[in-house]
Amino acid sequence: MDKLKVGVLGLRRGLAHLRNLLLLDNVEVIGVCDRLPMLRERVAPMLADRSTKIVTEYEELLELKPDAVVVSTNGKLQAKHSIQALEAGCAVLSEVPGAYTLEEVVKLRAAVEHNRGFYMFAENACFWDFMRYWRKWVMEGRLGAVSLAEAEYDHYLPNTLDAIDGTRLTPSQAVGRKDVAPIWRADQPPIQYLTHDLGPLLEMMDDRCVSVTCLSSPWWNPETPLRSDGQVALFETAKGSLIRVLVTLGTAVPSDHRFRLMGTQGSLELFLYEGFTRVHGPAFSEFSGWSKAPLGITPPGHDPSTGHGGSDLLMIRSFVNAVLEGKPSPIDVYRIADYTVPGIMAAESARLGGTPVSIPNLHRGPYEGTRFWDVVGLPEEDPSFEAWEPGKLGKQ
Repeated sequence: MDKLKVGVLGLRRGLAHLRNLLLLDNVEVIGVCDRLPMLRERVAPMLADRSTKIVTEYEELLELKPDAVVVSTNGKLQAKHSIQALEAGCAVLSEVPGAYTLEEVVKLRAAVEHNRGFYMFAENACFWDFMRYWRKWVMEGRLGAVSLAEAEYDHYLPNTLDAIDGTRLTPSQAVGRKDVAPIWRADQPPIQYLTHDLGPLLEMMDDRCVSVTCLSSPWWNPETPLRSDGQVALFETAKGSLIRVLVTLGTAVPSDHRFRLMGTQGSLELFLYEGFTRVHGPAFSEFSGWSKAPLGITPPGHDPSTGHGGSDLLMIRSFVNAVLEGKPSPIDVYRIADYTVPGIMAAESARLGGTPVSIPNLHRGPYEGTRFWDVVGLPEEDPSFEAWEPGKLGKQ
């Protein structure tokens, strides 16, 4: 086929995917779906000159016979909706977390296998530009053995109530109202929303997690009464490394992602709000402290306005091209298990007061390695490096 016929389910987060799909010459968006009139009305102007149908029910969307469905519904329905699409013969790109329980992940795997379907997990953070360089340096051995890694997701989300018209409110804004209900993330353990951070680390390290211990902070924020203010998990990987992940959705901190890889010969770190990478080690520069590399989330020549620094468009394009060209999924149903199940098991560890919990291997056999870099590719040359830490730098 020359063009992929795509349907979009869910027009809140799905709006960004719709905009990017409309930019691609090898895509025809044949339908979009949402039950909320406000969200359907929002996309109507951009589809006015197209034959795209705007429908209310998922069954109506599937009746249009799309080749692929982008599942952008709430996290407690994503596995169910993905399975429906697979059973209808559609390729699937599913938003995160992709599944809410271990049972859902197992059912999703079964649906992919039974229907011989194409499934891709929409983890856009894996398409951030700095990751390609970090992966290159890991493969070249410039960090030595990577024994420790860290990631942090800070995202204050106090608007945990949905009004009947689709607007979102904080509990204090909704006092006295009877037309509101908790959103799907209102009672989600924060650590279960870790794929934006764990996924990139696993791809850069080419690894998977085998056990976890996790603790919860208190429930002190009155705007998020159904979940902990934050959680911290410590994972052991199959290769023997340790990964620490912190996720907070209920503390008043500016939104940010933070990543660190710490090796026996060098280390890397990035705070997303700064927009650059710090590097350390003799394989990078002559300085004894941190050096700075101009590596953030947006590749040169790409438009950051296409979502999350341009990663949304890169992800959608990778999905479309893989389906049209008959290539493997860069983040398939087995890899989503590596991204999502650790968060589910971490939440269970926290419920048990930090008791270590094993993480099942849902691959059909031993983990054989990442396919992600076959799609994304690695850079050939290094960026420039310059001194970063005033007062503590000097030649070795």
